[in-house]
Amino acid sequence: MKVLKSTLVAMVTILLATGITVAQVQQQAPPPPQQPDFPTSADVSDDEILQLVSTINDLQPIEEEAQGKIEEALESEDISMERFQQMMMAMQNPQMAGDVNVTDDEMMKLQTLQPKLMEIQGEAEQEMMAKIEENGFTMDRYRGIIMGAQQDPELMARLQAELDDE
Repeated sequence: MKVLKSTLVAMVTILLATGITVAQVQQQAPPPPQQPDFPTSADVSDDEILQLVSTINDLQPIEEEAQGKIEEALESEDISMERFQQMMMAMQNPQMAGDVNVTDDEMMKLQTLQPKLMEIQGEAEQEMMAKIEENGFTMDRYRGIIMGAQQDPELMARLQAELDDE
């Protein structure tokens, strides 16, 4: 359950960090840039894996707090977390938009909520960046290893094994 919540908060953070606005969503997105090379398992030491697991564990309370604040903000506009997820997915994937059917009222609520959600995201992002750096990573290295784990099954397996031992 914690993994699901962390994934949800990460998704919301990513969506909000990209500066998504309702107006931007209505425009056709340009093709994504070519992906850079990320670290592979051979590029990441065992010590870094341990350091990364410690950092991930330190970020969990920050993510949970941000999720709670996001849920409160959504509830204040009578939007469930599930519905919010559906709307955000539809905004990111125009093919889904017809299936989700976001009403004008919901779009207005999202526009109203956006500044508050951006504030929550900004505060959480600052806390997370400070914690990542406090744990000895640069943001680039931390993001690189996380992205590398998503692309390199061996690195993901090492990371997952260490997380499972926690």
